[in-house]
Amino acid sequence: MPDVKRSWDKVARLYSHIYIIKTNTIHYGPLCPGENRLGLLGDISGLHAIDLGCGAGQNAVAMAKAGAVVTGVDFSANQLGEARKLADKFNVSIKLVNKDISNLAALKSGDFDIAISACAMAFVKDLKRALVEAFRILKTGGRFVLSVMHPVQYIIDGDERSVHFNSTYPFVPRLLKSSWDFENESVKFQHYLRSVSEYHNYLADTGFAVKKILEPKPTLKTPHLGFSREIMNEYPYIARHLPITLIFLAVKP
Repeated sequence: MPDVKRSWDKVARLYSHIYIIKTNTIHYGPLCPGENRLGLLGDISGLHAIDLGCGAGQNAVAMAKAGAVVTGVDFSANQLGEARKLADKFNVSIKLVNKDISNLAALKSGDFDIAISACAMAFVKDLKRALVEAFRILKTGGRFVLSVMHPVQYIIDGDERSVHFNSTYPFVPRLLKSSWDFENESVKFQHYLRSVSEYHNYLADTGFAVKKILEPKPTLKTPHLGFSREIMNEYPYIARHLPITLIFLAVKP
């Protein structure tokens, strides 16, 4: 089984340099409009915000630039190292915590006004535990925006003349293994492919009130530039005709 934490540690520097992600607004995934167009969080100035699975810190920096008091959490120490560099570059203050997002015992309950998690939950084995933790650390009325790669992009492929299935729909969660080439080195990864209902029902069972489910039309007008261009070049049919990102807006009642 691939050690995903070790894999992210290995590729952290190269990923943040190759796959450019802008920090002028919060991103929710490749080929997906940013917060400046979706408006899911509103004015976050002065609010306490947390980025769950912050990676190299692009969203944490974007929230800090918007005036929020920001904490970023990630299990990869090297990813957090990139986040520190990015925060220094833009002269913003961010608290960084080296923890798995399914175990946030170091953080107090009810401390945050908003939480986001962009394309990180698929790497978490115990999704329910991670969502319970997200619920716990939010204040009453706090907003949570969860985005993941949309499951349909993994099961359908084709071109203008024909469409075919690569695999079946994940009626039950499925572990996908892959490799990513960086500087002639193949790095092993794995993530969980889950259905739309799986995410929605876990959010609801945890206690969240799900306010919106979004499946944005793919666009290159996105903060997540590098990966978006790669998907558009390698999978043009998918990138033009299927939702790439799935987003949930939930509230702690």
